[in-house]
Amino acid sequence: MRIPPIILLLAVLAAGFTTAPAASAPVQPPGTWTGSCDVSFHGTSTLHDFDGTVRAVPLEVKVEPDKSGPVVSVAARVTVADMRTGDDGRDAKMRSMFQSSSFPQLEVKVEKAPVSQARPTAGGAAGTLPVKLIIAGNAAAVSGRVTDLKETADSVSFTLSFPVSLAACKLKPPSVAGLIRVGDEVTVKSWVSLKRKK
Repeated sequence: MRIPPIILLLAVLAAGFTTAPAASAPVQPPGTWTGSCDVSFHGTSTLHDFDGTVRAVPLEVKVEPDKSGPVVSVAARVTVADMRTGDDGRDAKMRSMFQSSSFPQLEVKVEKAPVSQARPTAGGAAGTLPVKLIIAGNAAAVSGRVTDLKETADSVSFTLSFPVSLAACKLKPPSVAGLIRVGDEVTVKSWVSLKRKK
């Protein structure tokens, strides 16, 4: 199986884009942004690959001034029961791996990350955002890629993607009869849409 930690949130992190300065893009002032993201995750196994989704994860993003420039903070929660791969048996094993009875949600955080690093460059290079995942009580850090940024004075959208290692999150990948095993790395991709909170 495979986990969209974030997915969670994942996605929310991209918010950092909103305030990075650029000659042709609006420079967003500090404030709070709300919205949601749709998340997909892709995993591999010794039998076949699989995909999953989480829809409409609610987000709240804060952009604040800092002595070195604007910073972005995000805290999002993804409900494990909302993660779907299209196979009930596989979903049950995924929930077991996440220990969802004790940890029903995955947490995705960004803590005062520089907005200047989150914005994609004019040359087409992706922006980056440090993402902290908390899964089944275990924390892991990943580097998110911010692409497809579109913004106006009151709205922002972008894509946030990152790989997640199950081992780094201290999770044991599901297996079937010891023969079919899920790969360690899961690829997470989030489509984020935010609006400035009035």
